[in-house]
Amino acid sequence: MVMQESRLLVGLAVALVALTTGLAQAAAEARKPVADSAPRLALVIGNSHYTKLGTLANPGRDAELIADSLRQTGFEVTSAADRDLKGLWQDVDEFAQKVKMRGPATVAVLYYAGHGVESDGVNYLVPVNADIRKRADIVPQSLSVKRIADRLSSAGNALNILIIDACRDNPFPPAVALGAAGLVPMGAVYGVFIASATGSGKPALDGEDGHSPYTRALAEAMIVPGERLEDVFKSVRRQVRLATGEQQIPWESTSLELDFFFVPPPPPPSQAAQLLAAAKETGNVALYDLLIDRFPASPEADEARAAAAEQRRGAANSGPGAASLVLDRARRTRTPEAYDLVAALFPDTPEADEAQAAASRLREITVLDSAGPTYEGHELVLLIQAQLARLECLGGEQAGVFDAATIQGLRRASQLSDEHFLWYRPTMAALRALKKVDSQDGCSRRRTLAVPRCLRVNNEDFCQ
Repeated sequence: MVMQESRLLVGLAVALVALTTGLAQAAAEARKPVADSAPRLALVIGNSHYTKLGTLANPGRDAELIADSLRQTGFEVTSAADRDLKGLWQDVDEFAQKVKMRGPATVAVLYYAGHGVESDGVNYLVPVNADIRKRADIVPQSLSVKRIADRLSSAGNALNILIIDACRDNPFPPAVALGAAGLVPMGAVYGVFIASATGSGKPALDGEDGHSPYTRALAEAMIVPGERLEDVFKSVRRQVRLATGEQQIPWESTSLELDFFFVPPPPPPSQAAQLLAAAKETGNVALYDLLIDRFPASPEADEARAAAAEQRRGAANSGPGAASLVLDRARRTRTPEAYDLVAALFPDTPEADEAQAAASRLREITVLDSAGPTYEGHELVLLIQAQLARLECLGGEQAGVFDAATIQGLRRASQLSDEHFLWYRPTMAALRALKKVDSQDGCSRRRTLAVPRCLRVNNEDFCQ
Protein backbone atom coordinates (compact mmCIF):
# COMPACT_ATOMS: atom_id res chain seq x y z
CA MET A 1 0.00 0.00 0.00
CA VAL A 2 2.86 2.39 0.89
CA MET A 3 4.56 1.55 -2.43
CA GLN A 4 1.37 2.35 -4.34
CA GLU A 5 1.04 5.71 -2.55
CA SER A 6 4.67 6.55 -3.31
CA ARG A 7 4.20 5.71 -6.99
CA LEU A 8 1.09 7.87 -7.06
CA LEU A 9 2.97 10.79 -5.54
CA VAL A 10 5.84 10.35 -7.97
CA GLY A 11 3.38 10.39 -10.85
CA LEU A 12 1.75 13.50 -9.47
CA ALA A 13 5.11 15.20 -9.13
CA VAL A 14 6.00 14.44 -12.75
CA ALA A 15 2.63 15.80 -13.81
CA LEU A 16 3.22 18.86 -11.65
CA VAL A 17 6.51 19.67 -13.38
CA ALA A 18 4.89 19.27 -16.80
CA LEU A 19 1.87 21.30 -15.72
CA THR A 20 3.96 24.16 -14.31
CA THR A 21 6.18 24.25 -17.38
CA GLY A 22 3.16 24.19 -19.70
CA LEU A 23 1.40 26.94 -17.77
CA ALA A 24 4.49 29.13 -17.86
CA GLN A 25 4.84 28.64 -21.61
CA ALA A 26 1.14 29.29 -22.24
CA ALA A 27 1.18 32.40 -20.06
CA ALA A 28 4.25 33.73 -21.81
CA GLU A 29 2.65 33.21 -25.22
CA ALA A 30 -0.63 34.82 -24.11
CA ARG A 31 1.06 37.88 -22.64
CA LYS A 32 3.39 38.49 -25.62
CA PRO A 33 6.11 40.23 -23.59
CA VAL A 34 8.41 42.73 -25.22
CA ALA A 35 11.79 41.06 -25.80
CA ASP A 36 14.47 41.97 -23.26
CA SER A 37 16.81 42.61 -26.19
CA ALA A 38 14.52 45.24 -27.79
CA PRO A 39 16.15 48.66 -28.34
CA ARG A 40 15.29 51.16 -25.60
CA LEU A 41 15.25 54.91 -26.28
CA ALA A 42 14.16 57.75 -24.00
CA LEU A 43 13.66 61.51 -24.26
CA VAL A 44 13.58 63.31 -20.90
CA ILE A 45 12.51 66.97 -20.77
CA GLY A 46 12.55 69.24 -17.73
CA ASN A 47 11.07 72.74 -18.04
CA SER A 48 11.92 74.89 -15.00
CA HIS A 49 12.77 78.45 -16.03
CA TYR A 50 9.68 80.10 -17.50
CA THR A 51 10.04 83.64 -18.81
CA LYS A 52 6.51 84.74 -17.90
CA LEU A 53 5.32 82.10 -15.43
CA GLY A 54 8.19 82.08 -12.96
CA THR A 55 10.64 79.33 -12.02
CA LEU A 56 9.71 75.81 -10.93
CA ALA A 57 12.01 74.28 -8.32
CA ASN A 58 11.94 70.58 -9.17
CA PRO A 59 11.42 69.70 -12.87
CA GLY A 60 15.14 69.85 -13.69
CA ARG A 61 16.06 67.60 -10.78
CA ASP A 62 13.11 65.30 -11.50
CA ALA A 63 14.21 64.92 -15.11
CA GLU A 64 17.73 63.99 -13.99
CA LEU A 65 16.37 61.41 -11.53
CA ILE A 66 14.20 59.75 -14.17
CA ALA A 67 17.06 59.81 -16.68
CA ASP A 68 19.28 57.99 -14.17
CA SER A 69 16.62 55.32 -13.50
CA LEU A 70 16.01 54.82 -17.21
CA ARG A 71 19.74 54.36 -17.82
CA GLN A 72 19.80 51.76 -15.05
CA THR A 73 17.15 49.80 -16.95
CA GLY A 74 19.00 49.87 -20.27
CA PHE A 75 17.60 52.98 -21.96
CA GLU A 76 19.63 55.25 -24.21
CA VAL A 77 18.60 58.64 -22.83
CA THR A 78 18.47 62.05 -24.53
CA SER A 79 17.94 64.95 -22.11
CA ALA A 80 16.57 68.43 -22.81
CA ALA A 81 15.79 71.39 -20.57
CA ASP A 82 13.85 74.65 -20.70
CA ARG A 83 12.39 74.18 -24.18
CA ASP A 84 10.37 76.82 -26.00
CA LEU A 85 7.45 75.83 -28.22
CA LYS A 86 9.53 75.33 -31.36
CA GLY A 87 12.23 73.42 -29.50
CA LEU A 88 9.72 71.26 -27.65
CA TRP A 89 8.03 70.05 -30.83
CA GLN A 90 11.39 69.65 -32.58
CA ASP A 91 12.59 67.42 -29.73
CA VAL A 92 9.49 65.25 -30.02
CA ASP A 93 9.66 65.03 -33.81
CA GLU A 94 13.36 64.14 -33.89
CA PHE A 95 12.86 61.58 -31.14
CA ALA A 96 10.03 59.91 -33.08
CA GLN A 97 12.22 59.78 -36.18
CA LYS A 98 15.03 58.21 -34.17
CA VAL A 99 12.64 55.61 -32.76
CA LYS A 100 11.40 54.74 -36.23
CA MET A 101 14.97 54.30 -37.51
CA ARG A 102 15.77 51.84 -34.69
CA GLY A 103 13.02 49.51 -35.87
CA PRO A 104 9.55 48.25 -34.94
CA ALA A 105 10.76 46.39 -31.82
CA THR A 106 11.90 49.62 -30.17
CA VAL A 107 10.54 50.70 -26.77
CA ALA A 108 10.36 54.49 -26.40
CA VAL A 109 9.84 56.56 -23.24
CA LEU A 110 9.12 60.30 -23.30
CA TYR A 111 9.11 61.95 -19.86
CA TYR A 112 8.13 65.60 -19.31
CA ALA A 113 8.29 67.65 -16.12
CA GLY A 114 7.09 71.24 -16.03
CA HIS A 115 3.89 73.22 -16.48
CA GLY A 116 0.84 71.62 -18.06
CA VAL A 117 -2.70 72.79 -18.52
CA GLU A 118 -6.10 71.46 -19.55
CA SER A 119 -8.47 73.46 -21.72
CA ASP A 120 -11.84 72.31 -23.04
CA GLY A 121 -11.01 68.69 -22.26
CA VAL A 122 -7.63 68.78 -24.06
CA ASN A 123 -4.26 68.48 -22.29
CA TYR A 124 -1.30 70.70 -23.17
CA LEU A 125 2.36 70.98 -22.21
CA VAL A 126 3.47 74.57 -21.64
CA PRO A 127 6.83 75.66 -23.13
CA VAL A 128 9.07 78.10 -21.25
CA ASN A 129 8.34 81.01 -23.60
CA ALA A 130 4.54 80.83 -23.20
CA ASP A 131 2.75 84.06 -22.27
CA ILE A 132 -0.72 82.82 -21.45
CA ARG A 133 -3.01 85.64 -20.29
CA LYS A 134 -6.37 84.28 -21.42
CA ARG A 135 -7.74 80.86 -22.33
CA ALA A 136 -7.49 81.61 -26.05
CA ASP A 137 -3.69 81.81 -25.64
CA ILE A 138 -3.37 78.17 -24.57
CA VAL A 139 -3.81 76.43 -27.93
CA PRO A 140 -1.40 78.53 -30.06
CA GLN A 141 1.27 78.73 -27.34
CA SER A 142 1.25 75.15 -26.01
CA LEU A 143 1.79 71.63 -27.31
CA SER A 144 -1.12 69.19 -27.24
CA VAL A 145 -0.43 65.90 -25.44
CA LYS A 146 -2.62 64.15 -28.00
CA ARG A 147 -0.43 65.51 -30.80
CA ILE A 148 2.67 64.15 -29.05
CA ALA A 149 1.04 60.74 -28.54
CA ASP A 150 -0.03 60.60 -32.20
CA ARG A 151 3.50 61.48 -33.34
CA LEU A 152 4.98 58.70 -31.22
CA SER A 153 2.37 56.23 -32.46
CA SER A 154 3.26 57.09 -36.06
CA ALA A 155 6.80 55.77 -35.50
CA GLY A 156 5.34 52.26 -35.85
CA ASN A 157 7.31 50.75 -32.97
CA ALA A 158 6.18 48.17 -30.43
CA LEU A 159 5.64 50.39 -27.41
CA ASN A 160 5.62 54.08 -26.49
CA ILE A 161 5.40 55.33 -22.91
CA LEU A 162 4.47 59.00 -22.43
CA ILE A 163 4.88 60.22 -18.83
CA ILE A 164 3.79 63.71 -17.77
CA ASP A 165 4.61 65.18 -14.36
CA ALA A 166 2.99 68.56 -14.94
CA CYS A 167 0.63 71.01 -13.22
CA ARG A 168 3.09 71.77 -10.41
CA ASP A 169 1.11 74.90 -9.48
CA ASN A 170 -1.33 77.27 -11.16
CA PRO A 171 0.52 80.45 -12.20
CA PHE A 172 -2.11 81.55 -14.69
CA PRO A 173 -4.28 84.67 -14.36
CA PRO A 174 -7.91 84.27 -13.22
CA ALA A 175 -9.20 84.18 -16.79
CA VAL A 176 -7.18 80.99 -17.34
CA ALA A 177 -6.81 79.46 -13.91
CA LEU A 178 -10.39 78.22 -13.49
CA GLY A 179 -10.34 74.52 -14.32
CA ALA A 180 -6.82 74.63 -15.74
CA ALA A 181 -5.11 72.63 -12.99
CA GLY A 182 -4.54 68.96 -13.62
CA LEU A 183 -4.84 66.95 -16.81
CA VAL A 184 -7.99 65.08 -17.83
CA PRO A 185 -7.83 61.32 -18.50
CA MET A 186 -7.44 60.78 -22.24
CA GLY A 187 -8.79 58.35 -24.75
CA ALA A 188 -6.42 55.60 -25.83
CA VAL A 189 -3.87 56.09 -28.61
CA TYR A 190 -2.82 52.81 -30.19
CA GLY A 191 0.63 51.69 -29.12
CA VAL A 192 1.00 54.47 -26.52
CA PHE A 193 0.81 54.22 -22.73
CA ILE A 194 0.02 57.69 -21.34
CA ALA A 195 0.57 58.47 -17.67
CA SER A 196 -0.14 61.71 -15.80
CA ALA A 197 0.93 62.73 -12.30
CA THR A 198 -2.51 64.08 -11.41
CA GLY A 199 -6.09 64.38 -12.60
CA SER A 200 -8.25 67.33 -13.58
CA GLY A 201 -8.61 70.07 -11.01
CA LYS A 202 -5.70 68.84 -8.88
CA PRO A 203 -2.14 70.21 -8.81
CA ALA A 204 0.87 67.91 -8.86
CA LEU A 205 2.65 68.57 -5.58
CA ASP A 206 6.35 69.39 -5.56
CA GLY A 207 7.33 67.38 -2.49
CA GLU A 208 9.79 68.24 0.27
CA ASP A 209 12.92 66.33 -0.74
CA GLY A 210 13.81 68.09 -3.99
CA HIS A 211 11.63 65.80 -6.11
CA SER A 212 7.90 65.57 -6.79
CA PRO A 213 6.13 62.66 -5.03
CA TYR A 214 5.15 61.26 -8.43
CA THR A 215 8.63 61.26 -9.94
CA ARG A 216 10.21 59.95 -6.74
CA ALA A 217 7.76 57.04 -6.64
CA LEU A 218 8.20 56.36 -10.36
CA ALA A 219 12.01 56.35 -10.21
CA GLU A 220 11.87 53.78 -7.42
CA ALA A 221 9.12 51.62 -8.90
CA MET A 222 10.61 51.25 -12.39
CA ILE A 223 13.78 49.56 -11.13
CA VAL A 224 11.94 46.81 -9.21
CA PRO A 225 12.52 43.47 -11.00
CA GLY A 226 9.58 41.63 -12.50
CA GLU A 227 7.00 44.44 -12.37
CA ARG A 228 4.83 44.81 -15.48
CA LEU A 229 4.42 48.32 -16.83
CA GLU A 230 0.84 48.54 -15.53
CA ASP A 231 1.92 47.30 -12.08
CA VAL A 232 4.70 49.88 -11.90
CA PHE A 233 2.16 52.66 -12.29
CA LYS A 234 -0.30 51.05 -9.88
CA SER A 235 2.48 51.14 -7.30
CA VAL A 236 3.20 54.77 -8.17
CA ARG A 237 -0.47 55.71 -7.83
CA ARG A 238 -0.69 54.05 -4.42
CA GLN A 239 2.49 55.74 -3.15
CA VAL A 240 1.45 59.18 -4.42
CA ARG A 241 -2.05 58.85 -3.02
CA LEU A 242 -0.68 57.98 0.42
CA ALA A 243 2.14 60.56 0.32
CA THR A 244 -0.25 63.40 -0.55
CA GLY A 245 -3.14 62.43 1.69
CA GLU A 246 -5.24 61.61 -1.41
CA GLN A 247 -4.84 65.16 -2.73
CA GLN A 248 -3.14 63.82 -5.86
CA ILE A 249 -4.32 60.76 -7.81
CA PRO A 250 -2.30 59.84 -10.94
CA TRP A 251 -3.99 58.25 -13.95
CA GLU A 252 -3.02 56.23 -17.04
CA SER A 253 -4.53 55.61 -20.48
CA THR A 254 -3.49 52.58 -22.49
CA SER A 255 -4.28 50.50 -25.53
CA LEU A 256 -1.25 48.23 -25.27
CA GLU A 257 -1.34 44.57 -26.22
CA LEU A 258 2.16 43.71 -24.99
CA ASP A 259 3.70 43.19 -21.58
CA PHE A 260 6.75 45.29 -20.77
CA PHE A 261 9.16 45.13 -17.85
CA PHE A 262 11.62 47.92 -17.11
CA VAL A 263 13.57 45.21 -15.25
CA PRO A 264 12.67 41.68 -16.41
CA PRO A 265 11.50 39.13 -13.84
CA PRO A 266 14.00 36.55 -12.63
CA PRO A 267 13.96 33.28 -14.56
CA PRO A 268 11.39 30.72 -13.38
CA PRO A 269 12.62 28.09 -10.93
CA SER A 270 14.17 24.97 -12.42
CA GLN A 271 12.33 21.66 -12.34
CA ALA A 272 14.67 20.53 -9.56
CA ALA A 273 13.79 23.61 -7.53
CA GLN A 274 10.07 23.04 -8.11
CA LEU A 275 10.34 19.46 -6.91
CA LEU A 276 12.31 20.51 -3.84
CA ALA A 277 9.68 23.13 -2.97
CA ALA A 278 6.91 20.55 -3.34
CA ALA A 279 8.82 18.06 -1.19
CA LYS A 280 9.37 20.62 1.54
CA GLU A 281 5.73 21.67 1.52
CA THR A 282 4.41 18.12 1.77
CA GLY A 283 7.25 16.54 3.75
CA ASN A 284 6.92 13.42 1.58
CA VAL A 285 9.98 11.20 1.12
CA ALA A 286 8.81 10.02 -2.32
CA LEU A 287 9.22 13.50 -3.73
CA TYR A 288 12.75 13.80 -2.36
CA ASP A 289 13.57 10.42 -3.92
CA LEU A 290 12.21 11.56 -7.28
CA LEU A 291 14.37 14.68 -7.14
CA ILE A 292 17.48 12.63 -6.36
CA ASP A 293 16.70 10.20 -9.19
CA ARG A 294 15.91 12.82 -11.87
CA PHE A 295 18.48 15.50 -10.99
CA PRO A 296 21.27 13.68 -9.10
CA ALA A 297 23.97 16.30 -9.78
CA SER A 298 21.89 19.34 -8.81
CA PRO A 299 22.41 21.33 -5.59
CA GLU A 300 18.78 20.56 -4.79
CA ALA A 301 19.56 16.83 -4.83
CA ASP A 302 22.17 17.27 -2.08
CA GLU A 303 19.60 19.02 0.08
CA ALA A 304 17.03 16.34 -0.79
CA ARG A 305 19.35 13.51 0.32
CA ALA A 306 19.83 15.07 3.74
CA ALA A 307 16.12 15.81 4.13
CA ALA A 308 15.06 12.31 3.02
CA ALA A 309 17.48 10.73 5.47
CA GLU A 310 16.10 12.86 8.27
CA GLN A 311 12.55 11.96 7.31
CA ARG A 312 13.30 8.25 7.35
CA ARG A 313 15.01 8.46 10.73
CA GLY A 314 11.89 10.01 12.12
CA ALA A 315 9.62 7.61 10.19
CA ALA A 316 7.89 10.65 8.77
CA ASN A 317 5.85 10.80 5.62
CA SER A 318 3.28 12.97 4.01
CA GLY A 319 0.85 12.44 6.85
CA PRO A 320 -2.38 14.33 7.51
CA GLY A 321 -2.43 18.07 7.02
CA ALA A 322 -0.09 18.24 4.00
CA ALA A 323 -2.81 19.57 1.72
CA SER A 324 -3.72 22.23 4.25
CA LEU A 325 -0.05 23.19 4.59
CA VAL A 326 0.40 23.75 0.86
CA LEU A 327 -2.96 25.56 0.64
CA ASP A 328 -1.92 27.92 3.44
CA ARG A 329 1.26 28.69 1.50
CA ALA A 330 -0.82 29.42 -1.61
CA ARG A 331 -3.05 31.77 0.36
CA ARG A 332 0.01 33.70 1.48
CA THR A 333 1.67 33.92 -1.93
CA ARG A 334 -1.61 34.53 -3.84
CA THR A 335 -0.37 33.38 -7.25
CA PRO A 336 -2.23 31.06 -9.65
CA GLU A 337 0.82 28.79 -9.81
CA ALA A 338 0.82 28.29 -6.02
CA TYR A 339 -2.82 27.22 -6.12
CA ASP A 340 -2.11 24.97 -9.14
CA LEU A 341 0.42 23.16 -6.96
CA VAL A 342 -2.31 22.29 -4.45
CA ALA A 343 -4.68 21.01 -7.13
CA ALA A 344 -1.95 18.89 -8.76
CA LEU A 345 -0.64 17.29 -5.56
CA PHE A 346 -3.96 16.71 -3.82
CA PRO A 347 -6.69 16.07 -6.42
CA ASP A 348 -10.23 15.26 -5.37
CA THR A 349 -9.86 17.03 -2.02
CA PRO A 350 -11.66 20.06 -0.61
CA GLU A 351 -8.31 21.88 -0.69
CA ALA A 352 -7.99 21.21 -4.41
CA ASP A 353 -11.49 22.57 -5.05
CA GLU A 354 -10.69 25.78 -3.17
CA ALA A 355 -7.34 26.08 -4.94
CA GLN A 356 -8.84 25.68 -8.41
CA ALA A 357 -11.45 28.36 -7.69
CA ALA A 358 -8.82 30.72 -6.30
CA ALA A 359 -6.49 30.19 -9.27
CA SER A 360 -9.32 30.91 -11.70
CA ARG A 361 -10.22 34.10 -9.85
CA LEU A 362 -6.62 35.34 -9.83
CA ARG A 363 -6.27 34.69 -13.55
CA GLU A 364 -9.53 36.58 -14.16
CA ILE A 365 -8.16 39.55 -12.21
CA THR A 366 -4.95 39.42 -14.23
CA VAL A 367 -6.92 39.58 -17.45
CA LEU A 368 -8.97 42.50 -16.18
CA ASP A 369 -5.82 44.34 -15.09
CA SER A 370 -3.97 43.76 -18.34
CA ALA A 371 -4.11 46.22 -21.18
CA GLY A 372 -7.31 45.61 -23.07
CA PRO A 373 -10.08 47.51 -24.81
CA THR A 374 -10.52 51.07 -23.61
CA TYR A 375 -13.97 52.65 -23.72
CA GLU A 376 -15.16 56.23 -23.38
CA GLY A 377 -18.26 58.37 -23.68
CA HIS A 378 -21.69 56.77 -24.01
CA GLU A 379 -20.27 53.23 -24.34
CA LEU A 380 -18.22 53.56 -21.15
CA VAL A 381 -21.20 54.86 -19.17
CA LEU A 382 -23.35 51.96 -20.38
CA LEU A 383 -20.72 49.43 -19.26
CA ILE A 384 -20.40 51.10 -15.86
CA GLN A 385 -24.18 51.10 -15.43
CA ALA A 386 -24.29 47.39 -16.30
CA GLN A 387 -21.75 46.66 -13.55
CA LEU A 388 -23.66 48.84 -11.08
CA ALA A 389 -26.84 46.95 -11.89
CA ARG A 390 -25.02 43.62 -11.38
CA LEU A 391 -23.92 44.81 -7.94
CA GLU A 392 -27.41 46.16 -7.12
CA CYS A 393 -26.01 49.68 -6.78
CA LEU A 394 -27.94 51.40 -9.58
CA GLY A 395 -31.21 53.07 -8.75
CA GLY A 396 -31.93 54.42 -12.23
CA GLU A 397 -32.01 53.32 -15.85
CA GLN A 398 -29.17 51.93 -17.97
CA ALA A 399 -29.44 54.60 -20.63
CA GLY A 400 -25.80 55.52 -21.13
CA VAL A 401 -26.28 58.92 -19.48
CA PHE A 402 -24.04 59.77 -16.53
CA ASP A 403 -26.90 61.11 -14.46
CA ALA A 404 -27.45 61.63 -10.73
CA ALA A 405 -28.60 58.04 -10.17
CA THR A 406 -25.44 56.69 -11.82
CA ILE A 407 -23.19 59.01 -9.79
CA GLN A 408 -24.97 57.97 -6.59
CA GLY A 409 -24.63 54.30 -7.53
CA LEU A 410 -20.95 54.66 -8.38
CA ARG A 411 -20.38 56.43 -5.06
CA ARG A 412 -21.93 53.51 -3.21
CA ALA A 413 -20.02 50.97 -5.29
CA SER A 414 -16.70 52.71 -4.54
CA GLN A 415 -17.05 51.41 -0.98
CA LEU A 416 -17.01 47.81 -2.25
CA SER A 417 -13.52 47.98 -3.76
CA ASP A 418 -10.05 48.49 -2.29
CA GLU A 419 -9.06 50.30 -5.48
CA HIS A 420 -9.39 54.07 -5.51
CA PHE A 421 -11.25 55.60 -8.45
CA LEU A 422 -13.13 58.80 -9.19
CA TRP A 423 -16.81 58.06 -8.52
CA TYR A 424 -18.09 61.40 -9.84
CA ARG A 425 -16.97 60.79 -13.45
CA PRO A 426 -16.97 57.76 -15.78
CA THR A 427 -13.46 56.26 -16.02
CA MET A 428 -11.89 52.98 -17.13
CA ALA A 429 -10.43 52.66 -13.62
CA ALA A 430 -13.95 52.59 -12.19
CA LEU A 431 -15.11 50.01 -14.74
CA ARG A 432 -12.16 47.70 -14.06
CA ALA A 433 -12.58 48.01 -10.30
CA LEU A 434 -16.31 47.20 -10.48
CA LYS A 435 -15.68 44.11 -12.61
CA LYS A 436 -13.51 42.66 -9.84
CA VAL A 437 -16.21 42.92 -7.16
CA ASP A 438 -18.15 39.72 -6.56
CA SER A 439 -21.89 40.12 -7.02
CA GLN A 440 -22.40 38.55 -3.60
CA ASP A 441 -20.66 41.59 -2.09
CA GLY A 442 -22.97 44.11 -3.75
CA CYS A 443 -24.57 47.23 -2.38
CA SER A 444 -27.61 45.44 -0.97
CA ARG A 445 -25.33 43.65 1.51
CA ARG A 446 -23.50 46.77 2.69
CA ARG A 447 -24.90 48.90 5.48
CA THR A 448 -25.18 52.65 4.96
CA LEU A 449 -22.74 54.68 7.06
CA ALA A 450 -24.35 56.56 9.93
CA VAL A 451 -22.59 59.87 9.23
CA PRO A 452 -23.01 61.07 5.65
CA ARG A 453 -20.11 62.49 3.65
CA CYS A 454 -21.26 64.69 0.81
CA LEU A 455 -19.79 66.16 -2.34
CA ARG A 456 -21.45 68.68 -4.64
CA VAL A 457 -21.27 67.66 -8.32
CA ASN A 458 -23.09 69.66 -11.01
CA ASN A 459 -25.06 71.54 -8.32
CA GLU A 460 -26.27 68.32 -6.69
CA ASP A 461 -25.19 66.87 -3.32
CA PHE A 462 -24.12 63.22 -3.32
CA CYS A 463 -23.76 61.68 0.11
CA GLN A 464 -22.17 58.49 1.34
